[in-house]
Amino acid sequence: MPLWTSYLLPLPHEIRIDDSVRCRPDQVGIALRPQAGPIERQGAAELEALFVEKGKARPDGGAFTIAIGVAPANSAAIERLQGLKNKAQAYLIEPRGRNGLTLTSSDERGAYYACQTLIQLLEPEMSQEQVHIPLAAVIDWPDMDERGLWNFPEPATWIPWLATIKLNYGKMASTQLHPIERGRRNRATIDRAQLEAARRRAFNYLPYILHLNFLHDCGLFRAYPELAGKGDGALTGRYFAHKAGNQHRVPCASQPLLVRILREWMEDIAGAGAGEISCWLSERPGQCGCLECTAVGQFVLEARAFAAAYRQAQKRYPNLQIRIFLSTTTTVRNYRVLDELPSEVKIERACATELERVLHRPRDLMANPLLDHYAAEGRWVASYDVPIAANGRVDTPEFKLPQRSAHRVRDYIGQLVRRGYSGAYGMMAWGGPERQICSFNIHALAEWAWNAQGRDEAEFALAWARREGYAHPQAVAEWAVLMGPVEFDVYDSDFPICYSWGKAADMVRQRQRPYLGEGMFRYYLTAADFDAKTAVCDRALEIVQDLGEAELAHETRVVQSYVELARGVYWVAEQVATLDLADVENQALVRGSLDQLQKAGQDNVQAIRDWRAGLGGESWHYRVHDAIKSTEATVAEIVQCVADRYLY
Repeated sequence: MPLWTSYLLPLPHEIRIDDSVRCRPDQVGIALRPQAGPIERQGAAELEALFVEKGKARPDGGAFTIAIGVAPANSAAIERLQGLKNKAQAYLIEPRGRNGLTLTSSDERGAYYACQTLIQLLEPEMSQEQVHIPLAAVIDWPDMDERGLWNFPEPATWIPWLATIKLNYGKMASTQLHPIERGRRNRATIDRAQLEAARRRAFNYLPYILHLNFLHDCGLFRAYPELAGKGDGALTGRYFAHKAGNQHRVPCASQPLLVRILREWMEDIAGAGAGEISCWLSERPGQCGCLECTAVGQFVLEARAFAAAYRQAQKRYPNLQIRIFLSTTTTVRNYRVLDELPSEVKIERACATELERVLHRPRDLMANPLLDHYAAEGRWVASYDVPIAANGRVDTPEFKLPQRSAHRVRDYIGQLVRRGYSGAYGMMAWGGPERQICSFNIHALAEWAWNAQGRDEAEFALAWARREGYAHPQAVAEWAVLMGPVEFDVYDSDFPICYSWGKAADMVRQRQRPYLGEGMFRYYLTAADFDAKTAVCDRALEIVQDLGEAELAHETRVVQSYVELARGVYWVAEQVATLDLADVENQALVRGSLDQLQKAGQDNVQAIRDWRAGLGGESWHYRVHDAIKSTEATVAEIVQCVADRYLY
């Protein structure tokens, strides 16, 4: 009997397989209910495509029947699904003796997910000669309502792929707010074809209205200069990673004119077929300085403007829904924003990792008492901060580096589930081979946002490696289990700020003693931890070198080089802060530590270059170069500072 469940991702909540049947692919038939909707038909079509591609036959036989469809109201199946979490996406798979399977749901979305589970079960054991069908009994549902990515390239190819692993959310990057012209109706367009294609795959490809402090890009202040936020306090600055460019200005949100503009955009988007719109408050702290705005507060007024526009748009489109995307780096007056918003309006929050971090051993807690309170009461709340990428802080997506840490993703999603959140998304700020680099963590998001308690990291890594077609999946899983905690430690320790913004160099310059267990040394509790993490990397490297898996070997060396870089910074900082540097012997110790730091920096730069070169020769994203430059600058500044001041 095959290890059926080891090919499933995500793992269903309840699955039992006691028996199986074998037959030719052309002996299998697929039956849809007569009233099947577009999502059911899409699931059946994808199941049929598997038979055509791998079995070289259309599934229109009569020996074994796969029946797909939403169950009738008041049926036994509906009763079983009724009490499940996120029941619209729940489904049943049940054997019909040895002659068939029934895929049942209370909503078309559940039927689609039942088809995806069956496709994953059939794929490994299907050929032109035979299909091996497990007589599976499955009852399944997602722990989180929405699961997905903030951004991804090529929706025509990415959405079908994401849907196969039951991810169901993405931002519609092609949403277009047309240039604003004074006295003219404001227009917005969306990719209607992609919206419908995504909807057939139970995927919410969501249009949005841009951050209000970015509306100068649409010509808002040229058309209506009276809407420009007053004073320099209306400037919202930049993220750390945005080193240049417009600092943006919030609008004067107390004016009814802003409501009209937002309403017109909402009506256009809803008229194009969208049932929901994400509405983005200004991205960073800012405040219009007029008397009307300062009396209430910028974000309260922006939220009021969206809510008022929403109520007006509902007169034409009564089923329209909106969600509010809170300011990403501030909590200013959120209590009032949330209190005033209509209860059906969903809440999204991003780039809040450092606002929510509570230091705790062995891993930090994430908590936002206000949002957590609303989530616990049943309010729909989502976070965009699932750590898909290496960056320790989502609001500083400066470095593009390899990361496959199931442990890190599972930890964060598990906290969201326990906090009662409804949505979990990852930000993927990649340019280049995104799927190749991020596949592992995207699958981890799919795994635990669907079934938070199902698998451990080892079982997940094995399923991923099998589905990805690795020749030695068990060994790849062993590598992932070794490296996951180390990568968690490296990339969750004030990374990349400690390098990209000179914090490590400043620590040495100020002769500040490094504190193990804090900042860039968050997960180094003793000096021996540097050796322990390096030893783990050595063991992991042996595994993948024996397999000939160059990409995993490159990743291991990058992570190990960051451990050594942290060790080098630590010892230089410790010696400079604690030793009498007028002593010649102490100067010799420091020179030796500087040499080791320089070696660590060189190794780190080379490891990053080797990793990225191994992915292909196309142009490297500037954030890869940022990672390299940050290491080089950190090492150079520390060496120069110590040598110029203390060595003679």
